[in-house]
Amino acid sequence: MSNLTIKRFNQQDPRLGRNQVHDERSRGFVAARPTVDRSTWHDHSIRIYDPLPNPNQTVGNCTMCAKAMQHNAVGNRQKGVILDMAWAMRTYEWETANDQFPGAYKPGDPNSQDTGSSGLASCKTAQHEGTGGEYRWEFEGADGVVQNIMAGRVISVGTRWDWNMFEQDSRGLIQLGGGEAGGHQYIYRGYDLDRDELIGRCWWGVFRDFRISRANADELLRDGGDAHYQERLLK
Repeated sequence: MSNLTIKRFNQQDPRLGRNQVHDERSRGFVAARPTVDRSTWHDHSIRIYDPLPNPNQTVGNCTMCAKAMQHNAVGNRQKGVILDMAWAMRTYEWETANDQFPGAYKPGDPNSQDTGSSGLASCKTAQHEGTGGEYRWEFEGADGVVQNIMAGRVISVGTRWDWNMFEQDSRGLIQLGGGEAGGHQYIYRGYDLDRDELIGRCWWGVFRDFRISRANADELLRDGGDAHYQERLLK
């Protein structure tokens, strides 16, 4: 019998579509990575092949947008194939119809309720689609995320999203605070050693890459967040 923790976020922005599903059995599926060793850390960023024009997420399909970015990354992509917003919208419809939450995204149906989904459901959806293979969880917080980035892995994370996180400074740095706006799924694709910052990415038009301190990234993950890596299957 699994020990499930499920949380529905009060999504106060239509782009915030991540909910929390944690299963204790996931600890048996841990990301294949070396032990966290900060002495090996260096500046590193992984290229994401985004579709053109720049994607601009307007509904709560962040879980599948993050999955598309993870599977569009150098080292985890199919050459010549770029998963785009149309893919993320189509797969999100299947995801919300088959996840553990009430409501579903049904375009064209005025009575449907888009209640978001989860990182776990995004993995299962990618497997159903035939684009996603084995997925593994990362339980070492932001340190584990950085270590995976050092190994060339783009990590999909689901955390709460604060109101202050909608604002970036001139370098793209975001800060926590201002109250919880909802839950969000996004990816980490890089690390800046001198500033001790992670480089994240959303599909929010001009707001794509952003920066966040490793300490703040760790706080979000420790506060009910989750992180995973999933292999891209060739299709």
